[in-house]
Amino acid sequence: MYLRLFLFLFALATAGCVATADTDGRDTSGSGPVNFQELERRDSPNDYLVCPDDYCKKAKPDRVSPVFPMPAAELKKRVAVLLSKAPRTQIVSTDDTHIVAEQRSAVFGFPDTIDVEIIAVAADTSTVAIYSRSRYGYSDLGANGRRVDGWLEKLAASPK
Repeated sequence: MYLRLFLFLFALATAGCVATADTDGRDTSGSGPVNFQELERRDSPNDYLVCPDDYCKKAKPDRVSPVFPMPAAELKKRVAVLLSKAPRTQIVSTDDTHIVAEQRSAVFGFPDTIDVEIIAVAADTSTVAIYSRSRYGYSDLGANGRRVDGWLEKLAASPK
């Protein structure tokens, strides 16, 4: 019984494992940051986008970013710590305002790429733009959205 279920799920997962390319012109290797101003969403339901109002000019976000009561440098530190503690996640690259990470699925190890841009709102407030997407398959069954929403909840709950 369990073997049949496993084989069915494996076949289902691998049947949809067609490489998908980012529409922003980058390859799917996770190298280099996404330009949120120029980002265009995929047609497939395997990504999740969070942006401040009117920040992502060509893409409709799934959620509007919250504003955090801390300077951008502090928010970036907290995001980096959060990503470094997330299971099966590694930071691929970072610069002054951007972090690119990769997280792998628990069962099959499929990679998802996550871009986080830290945006200063004022001297003591900041926000984020986050684009999380699967590199393979058509649907992620909501995994990218659950991941990003969970991270935003943790950031909002972190001590000031």
